[in-house]
Amino acid sequence: MRRWRAAAGSALGVVADRPALWLAGGLAWVATVGWVPFVVAVVRPPTAAELTYLGTGVWTSGMWPLNVVLGGLAVVALTVVLLAAAALANAALVRAVDGRSLKPADPGRLLVPALLGTVPVAIGLLALLIALIAVGPAEFNRPQAEPGPMVRTAVRLAPIIVFTGVVGVLASTLAGLAGRAALRAGGVIQGIGTVAALVRRAGRAGLVHLAVSVAAAAAFLALAGLLVGVLWAPIRAQVAAGGGIDLAGGLLLVGFVAIWLCLVLAGGALHAWASATATLLLERRSANEPDRPQQGRA
Repeated sequence: MRRWRAAAGSALGVVADRPALWLAGGLAWVATVGWVPFVVAVVRPPTAAELTYLGTGVWTSGMWPLNVVLGGLAVVALTVVLLAAAALANAALVRAVDGRSLKPADPGRLLVPALLGTVPVAIGLLALLIALIAVGPAEFNRPQAEPGPMVRTAVRLAPIIVFTGVVGVLASTLAGLAGRAALRAGGVIQGIGTVAALVRRAGRAGLVHLAVSVAAAAAFLALAGLLVGVLWAPIRAQVAAGGGIDLAGGLLLVGFVAIWLCLVLAGGALHAWASATATLLLERRSANEPDRPQQGRA
């Protein structure tokens, strides 16, 4: 704990003194998990009837199964774009804490391990989709059953959902370690080969940091989702009423955008702190290895 507290305190000082890191962290936060509270608050969740109609339409469409393939390709393309944005932001954060300039190849060295890390997550999501196809229709067709079909389906699929979430956390952690090692080694292959050494170097302090950063990120996501939902509720009510947005609604919309931008900066600061702490925990400690450059360098 002492080593983690020292690294976390140093990282907090670095991030607090350099607001530019909040912007890079905000980009990484939005590209990874930060979009979730916005979508949950703004996009109205579909009803059971709408989900049933959508599933039937996909199955009976004349484009079946091409429509599913095209939808999957669109999801893959969006995922790659978001991961590329996150890789660029994280590379800038790591280089800034290391006291070095960002190189053109650095984002790619983080992107390749990140893409590899999506493979086990994709397998877990595929298993979840297969289970949903097997369980969902029966739950949606049960008449007058409580609770609702979506809740019952989620309860039945809870073990797979939890397992996929755990796999996602572990895969993203290992991908991050491989990316950081690739930045230090100057190549992706060399970086992946030194992941085990980085895990040993992080030690128990790394496990503490993983637990604290995941818990802090989850708590901030919940807070952001609650705040965004409360701010969006009156705007949604005006839009649903069909009367358009009046002056008061316009002011609410401006306030909503301002609060959302503040949340992005706050999430970025949290992400930058977590990244800086990880960088300090993984710095070279043995006597025969070169020291890390001073943080004051650009």
